[in-house]
Amino acid sequence: MEGTEWIVIIVSLVHIILAPGTKVEESFNVQATHDLLFHLPTNLSNYDHSQFPGVVPRTFLGPIFLAALSSPMSFIFRFWAIPKMWQLLLIRSTLGLMNTMAFLYFARSVSRCFGRDTAMFLRIITCTQFHYIFYMSRPLPNSFALVLVMIVYERIFDGRYESAVRYATACVILFRCELLLLFGPLFLGYMILGKLKTFGFDGAIAIGVRVASACLAISIPIDSYFWGRPVWPEGEVMFFNVVENRSHEYGTQHFLWYFYSALPRCLLTSLALIPLGCLVDRRIPQVLFPSVVFVFLYSFLPHKELRFIIYVLPIFSLAAAVFCAKMFINKWKSLFRTILYFGVVMHLFANILCTAMFLLVASKNYPGFDALNYLQFQHRFDARKPVTVYIDNACAQTGVNRFLHSYDAWTYNKTENLKPEDLEHFDFLVLGTYGNTLKTEVETKFMKWHRPLFFVNSFHKFNIKHSKKFPYVYPEIVYTEKSAVLKNRNYR
Repeated sequence: MEGTEWIVIIVSLVHIILAPGTKVEESFNVQATHDLLFHLPTNLSNYDHSQFPGVVPRTFLGPIFLAALSSPMSFIFRFWAIPKMWQLLLIRSTLGLMNTMAFLYFARSVSRCFGRDTAMFLRIITCTQFHYIFYMSRPLPNSFALVLVMIVYERIFDGRYESAVRYATACVILFRCELLLLFGPLFLGYMILGKLKTFGFDGAIAIGVRVASACLAISIPIDSYFWGRPVWPEGEVMFFNVVENRSHEYGTQHFLWYFYSALPRCLLTSLALIPLGCLVDRRIPQVLFPSVVFVFLYSFLPHKELRFIIYVLPIFSLAAAVFCAKMFINKWKSLFRTILYFGVVMHLFANILCTAMFLLVASKNYPGFDALNYLQFQHRFDARKPVTVYIDNACAQTGVNRFLHSYDAWTYNKTENLKPEDLEHFDFLVLGTYGNTLKTEVETKFMKWHRPLFFVNSFHKFNIKHSKKFPYVYPEIVYTEKSAVLKNRNYR
């Protein structure tokens, strides 16, 4: 392996270690993987989705695959009595490694098509950008799909179009149906150019039908068993988002939000190099076109999240990498090119500074995770006592999952919509907020039977500060109390 390939692996692990928590979007895959590791498939009543099914069902195929790969190390962890929380890092590292290897294979195909220097800069640029590496290990449907998307790109760059269709079809049927908006324009171009047959037994349509049938034959029986009813999860997701158009219930953004907010945050200063990459290599506009179309078409969906377009980031970064490689090769041919190469190097340092700030924020953005972890550490000598812990919705959505339930003797309750008087008999309360009034809420609602044990400061917002001295304008990270642990006054 090349040196920059090891850098990608190391940077991915650093992101996992510094931000080990998970949030509500990852809840199903995290809880399902935990249940597959710790409960037999015949005991579905103990599975988290039996009590908290979520808005729409998700496939168990991703968690099954992740649990199968993690199970040997999971057994060793349990044999040596390593705290359960470390198994959360285990499954995230497993998924992160899957995505890392898929990306590295894609980068090797870039090396064959655009040159070794371009592949080197693609890996370096990706390491200096926060969001792609961050999402590699997040147990999201998007992250499972990302593995297959990278394989699709790799197959296309190597000219193996039929194989690319197979992986693309599996990705759409099993994990993210909206990727039709990416793969449609992508394969349509190659069909128009005659590089991919449309009809016939080995044509794109026939291959897609066969692979889709095989995926449904595997997915529907497995998911129907776990969900207790006939179900094709991704079909129900598509019906929820497209037919019923209910995704807007979870927030909406401006039509151009992906272009003016999400992509600039993901690509950072490398965004400025993308047009230059198009100028120095005529192949880049053709490579970029399907990704731009995908982002444009996906913008019609009112509910927008950055993770929905994570798949196109390597393609945009490739355009920047092409320009960087060209400046690297020609850096001593003239003073102007030397200056341009210096700018290329400085843009990487600017990316690193931004990524360091994002990573600091991410490490402080899981108040529920931090609160429950520290509570259990403080009371580790009570591990065998029958302790009751209540976890409210805000903390359940900001880091608490079953991997954090460290003590078998403790009872963890996350029943929603309980009133303060319903919590009288709990030994500990793990409470959170989405605003900045947690102390006031605790003092006015919960002080009768409990007292604050500690508060957890977490990221709240960015402020732009102005100064008369260098650097004159700079961002300030504001923290506030986002979670608290309360202890019953009668607890001994």
